[in-house]
Amino acid sequence: MFGSKARRSAFDREVQIEIQILRKLHGDAAGQIAQEKALRPSNRTARRKVLEEAARQLGNAPPAKRTLLERLFR
Repeated sequence: MFGSKARRSAFDREVQIEIQILRKLHGDAAGQIAQEKALRPSNRTARRKVLEEAARQLGNAPPAKRTLLERLFR
């Protein structure tokens, strides 16, 4: 149980770093670029999730609805 909070904070840190990099490199188009990068088939799952969350935060979209299993294990 202790590991889930650590993993979540690490994930949040990675998302914030990705957002900073995208904004620095692409400015206002950062959200669109993050979405395009997330769609690349060569991404591993963790990288894809970081990019999807970054795109969501950059686009000010509402949080994705979590499934029952995600709610239970987070």
